[in-house]
This record gives sequence, structure tokens and C-alpha cells, in this order.
Amino acid sequence: MRKYVKTKNFILHTMKEIYYPNKTNNYDWMGYLITDLNKPTYHHIIKACELRRDSLSSIATLENGAYLGKLSHEKLHRIENVDIDLYNEWNILFREINDSKTFISEELWREIFILQAITKQKEKDIKIKKLVR
Repeated sequence: MRKYVKTKNFILHTMKEIYYPNKTNNYDWMGYLITDLNKPTYHHIIKACELRRDSLSSIATLENGAYLGKLSHEKLHRIENVDIDLYNEWNILFREINDSKTFISEELWREIFILQAITKQKEKDIKIKKLVR
């Protein structure tokens, strides 16, 4: 387990170097600010349990990871439970970012902020439904 944590931290550091070369951008791949309260986490694009099921390694890799803040990561998994299509759209975008192997382009940032707006609206809809019950 210890080696796995070290691997994920190394991958997060590598992602920051690849995708944020000027080191001034401190936003995760869902467009949320990374802070002391919202530290970076590693998200498996293809879940570790699915990788194991396919008898592939479930160890974190650069190619299968997304750079998310803790709060974004939690938000993504809440969305997974209520809108699997939106969850899958995020993972497709994460794969595009990973496949670029360079800083995140303006076009990809636009896609991030579009999905972020959709996600925020979905969260509002969920809260309204809970209030109506």
C-alpha cells in the first residue's frame, strides 16, 4: 500500500509538470482551484476494480490518471451515482487531456468549463429533488 501511495504522488507531481508547465495554473481537471483544503488526488479513469477484473494492473499509471482536487474527486463520484453519462463525459475528457501529453489547451479548458457548468446544474437539480421529497 505504501508503494502505491508513493506511486500516485509521483504521478501527480509528473502530471503537474506535464500539464502545467508554467506552474501558475493551480486548477484541477474539473476546473476547480487546488488549495490546502482541496489537495490534488489521483482519479482512475478506468477504475482499479475494472482493471483487476480484466486482469490488468490496478496500479496507478500516468495514462489512466486524472489530476483532481479532493473536493472535485468526491463531486465526480457523486455524479457517477446519479448521471453515469455525465461521469463518462468527464472521463472521456480526462483521456483527451492525458492523450495530449502537453499543457492543457484553451480548447480543452473550454470543454472543462462547459462540463463544470453542466455538473453544477446537475448538483442543483439533485438538491431541489431532495428538498421536494
